[in-house]
Amino acid sequence: MINKRNVLRHAFNFSLKKITVFVFAAFLFIPCFAQKYSIDYFGIVATGVDDNMSKMTSDLYYTQLCEINSYTVQDKRNGIRMSSSPSTDEFEDGKISLYAVITKKDNSSKWISTITIYDSSRKATLSEAKEYDSFYKILMEPKSTLQETISSLLSGNGTAVASSSGGSKGGATIQSTEFLSGTWGGEDTIDKIVIMRGGRGFVIFKNGSSMNITVEIKTSGASQSIIITQNGKANASFFPELPREVALKEAINAEPIKWVFNLDDNDTLTGTKSTLIYSNGAASNGTLNVTWKRKS
Repeated sequence: MINKRNVLRHAFNFSLKKITVFVFAAFLFIPCFAQKYSIDYFGIVATGVDDNMSKMTSDLYYTQLCEINSYTVQDKRNGIRMSSSPSTDEFEDGKISLYAVITKKDNSSKWISTITIYDSSRKATLSEAKEYDSFYKILMEPKSTLQETISSLLSGNGTAVASSSGGSKGGATIQSTEFLSGTWGGEDTIDKIVIMRGGRGFVIFKNGSSMNITVEIKTSGASQSIIITQNGKANASFFPELPREVALKEAINAEPIKWVFNLDDNDTLTGTKSTLIYSNGAASNGTLNVTWKRKS
């Protein structure tokens, strides 16, 4: 007579084996469909960070990228760190280009690391910033954090550089004025604009005069503006577009010159300049469309 208990036991063991084989096969099968990414790693842009810490951080990101199975990584670094973000002209079609921008938060001991990718398939630059209590906290981040950030950006999250309708372009969000540090240019009457750490800087005109400026970032909801304002009394030389006699007269009571910009890409500011404009023999307050490009 057949023992029902033994029959049930054999049936259960057989079913369990089938389930085990199925699960094991599934794990072998899934990686075949995992998406592979070819990533060009350009290194880091680091302001106020010494060579040793810059190299350590850049190497850390590179090592973590190489350890992620679904990434094929090519080292595009040229030196310990970059002085500014790479141009999209340097990025190769069919690949993901990646770099990090590390800045110290204004008036704080905290640091911000912004992971930025350029997705050539969408012609889009996307970034995600994270704040750390100290620089060493950046070095303590696990590989999984970098992978999650990249996956999020490739899914369309993060801040994207894109055009908005009917006006100026919308750009990447920045956390600190230190990101803007460097030399800029772009106006016919200006030789260069130097933005320094701490939200200060100066404008050097082609006529030899110099104007001190303040730099601040204003954020409202999803929009962000960079406000650059004349700091100090006006000078007739600040208005080289005006006839000299008019400039001397109007500079006495002139309002501070102000620029309101959006970050169009990492090296381009577009917006308006509020200043005195000469028309029909007289000067009056008005605005001009201007673009600044990073020189270094």
